[in-house]
Amino acid sequence: MKSMFKVLQPPRIVAGLISLLMSMMVCSANAEEILLKVQHFLGEDSIPHNALVKPWAQRVEADSKGRIRVEIYPAMTLGGKADELVDQVHKGVVDIVWTAAAYTPGRFPRTELFSLPLVHRGDPAATNLAIMELMQTELKQDFSGLHPLLVHVHQGHAFHLSGRPVASLEGFRGLTLRPPGQGIGSWTIEALGAETTKKRHPKLPKAMARGDLDGALMSFNLAQSMGVIEASKSHTLLGEGEFFGTSLFLFLMNEARYRSLPADLRQVIDDNSGAAFAREMGEIWLNAGNAGIDAAKMRGNSIHLLQGEARDKARIRLERVTDRWLNEQKARGIDDGARLIEQARQAIARHSGG
Repeated sequence: MKSMFKVLQPPRIVAGLISLLMSMMVCSANAEEILLKVQHFLGEDSIPHNALVKPWAQRVEADSKGRIRVEIYPAMTLGGKADELVDQVHKGVVDIVWTAAAYTPGRFPRTELFSLPLVHRGDPAATNLAIMELMQTELKQDFSGLHPLLVHVHQGHAFHLSGRPVASLEGFRGLTLRPPGQGIGSWTIEALGAETTKKRHPKLPKAMARGDLDGALMSFNLAQSMGVIEASKSHTLLGEGEFFGTSLFLFLMNEARYRSLPADLRQVIDDNSGAAFAREMGEIWLNAGNAGIDAAKMRGNSIHLLQGEARDKARIRLERVTDRWLNEQKARGIDDGARLIEQARQAIARHSGG
């Protein structure tokens, strides 16, 4: 009976094969392709698409050895409007979005302080790294349900003018200018004594040429891509390498989707969303801004810096923007805005070496 019992037992080789098959099934399940859908509001010819979203997707796919596949939907091709992108990723309609914070003013109240005209110093890499540093503590509560892959800025806003040049605070009086979105950009124009337009002016260069507008407050790289530089005769900066604030951009992933990934694939996402990525994007937007400045010079446009007393007066006026932001935060129940601003300035200084 004992010998018969031994014969009926599965041979060791069979048991080994069963174990191997089970292991292969587990590996197969782990190796199942994961699809991440990314949506943004710009076209395929834009800097964010070609320099940020697309290369990031390619790196993630390569580093995951094909276990992650990323589909990119530019120009809202999955549906919806640009101001709905944050809600789309928050609700899990899409996995990842890239968008401008200006489309959802007040949605990220603490983080938007980095766009204030007297916080950002013209070095987008330094500001990106400062945002990343404070994201671990002070800014975290702005992103409930979201996993920030990158929050970044561009070089900064300048005034692009089709009429008389502006080299003093008095020069802003009587001008009507297009702001870079609602909130801080509009407050900046008003603080300097100009007026903002309530019209969208989608064909901005034509509006400037017709005299419907005297100009716009925006980055040089956006002004170049929109044809605003060609419609301008002059440009005004706050100082050498110093701008009138900046815009905030968001590359966000749904938090639950991120947490659902296997640990090694979360690591792939993390490895492609760290300090090196923030620095790289800062350099790209800095170079894009400088290319716009060069394009303006090549056209023979004049570039003016507020200097001496004019710069001092402008900075005093721009403190009104800071005060207005602080008051708005207090109304939201955020009482430590001044401390946050100081922390942001110190972090930017650390990362810019000054």
